[in-house]
Amino acid sequence: MRTLGSITLAIFIGFAVSMAARQAAHEKEPHQHADAAKLQNPVAADAASIESGKKLYAENCADCHGETGKGDGPAAPYAGDPPPSNLADAEWKHGSTDGEIYTVIHDGVEGTGMKDFGKELKPNDIWNIVNYVHTFAPKQ
Repeated sequence: MRTLGSITLAIFIGFAVSMAARQAAHEKEPHQHADAAKLQNPVAADAASIESGKKLYAENCADCHGETGKGDGPAAPYAGDPPPSNLADAEWKHGSTDGEIYTVIHDGVEGTGMKDFGKELKPNDIWNIVNYVHTFAPKQ
């Protein structure tokens, strides 16, 4: 005979497994973040911003995402599953608007190796990285 405690535990475990599976699928499947997409980039994507973003990217991002943004940096094999995103391809898992990219850099991505940089970098520094990351996009 099952007790109320064992039934509650079984429900909790089932819920936790379900949430973990949904979170894993969320992190691996392309999707958009509507609130983040609304953020407007206050920093013009001019030569000075892109150069600043390039330096900041080299210091903070290239170890995982690689020098050309392909997700092939020296730390990539140790970054976990899913591996670092390829920023040079046409499909961005968390959206490709400036606001979505900013939010990923600022907040990180739970359940992945993408840590949050919001406490380490100033907002304008993150926007400069956003501007630089766009230089990796496929040419159309």
